[in-house]
Amino acid sequence: MLLTSLLNALPGAVTQGLIWGLMAIGVYITYRILDVADLTVDGSLALGGAACVMLIRGGVNPWLALLIAALCGAAAGFITGTLHTRCGIPAILAGILTQLALYSVNLRIMGGKANQAVSVDKYDLIVSQRFVRQLSLENPM
Repeated sequence: MLLTSLLNALPGAVTQGLIWGLMAIGVYITYRILDVADLTVDGSLALGGAACVMLIRGGVNPWLALLIAALCGAAAGFITGTLHTRCGIPAILAGILTQLALYSVNLRIMGGKANQAVSVDKYDLIVSQRFVRQLSLENPM
């Protein structure tokens, strides 16, 4: 019974791991390669998600919404870089300031709600745990 429940949880765990892996790559690049302690990633990941969901709910093509969400995340990084280079604020503090500001921006984008639902049946771009589980059961390795 324990093995069955573990196998049932595996597709969801892989899905979440892939999503959080993107954020981990961003953190790794800033910490190790660029040698800058940048905490903007925490707020910019949510900013991209909030922008994408609200654009999709507003009727924008999901692929275009995804591109705009990536540009929003890049803008957040640009703001952090500007605070650090132009204003002379230490990198760690610039990242924290941007991260805290993005919490308010994200709530504003989402209309004051923490969550907004998007129908996974309506859009092909959106992957739900149901589809991952279905795919893994139909096409076992």
